[in-house]
Amino acid sequence: MTVDVGDVIAHSCAFDKNAKTVAVGCSDGDIRMVNVEKSDFTELKGHTSSVNGVLFNQDNTTMYSVGGEGHIKVWH
Repeated sequence: MTVDVGDVIAHSCAFDKNAKTVAVGCSDGDIRMVNVEKSDFTELKGHTSSVNGVLFNQDNTTMYSVGGEGHIKVWH
């Protein structure tokens, strides 16, 4: 499977527990939430610099991201 997430560099990625969604941390400060089954994505905006890390918690209720600006975001 290949999903075009635009003209950005993917710095990090993480699968959710069910492997149905991949969070991709990108160079433009956005996180692309890729639906593996549909091969499409939605964007989460919140960082002002590249997203260098993404992580889901064990029960898929929360995702964490860290940006190059030094902020850690908690997504519910």
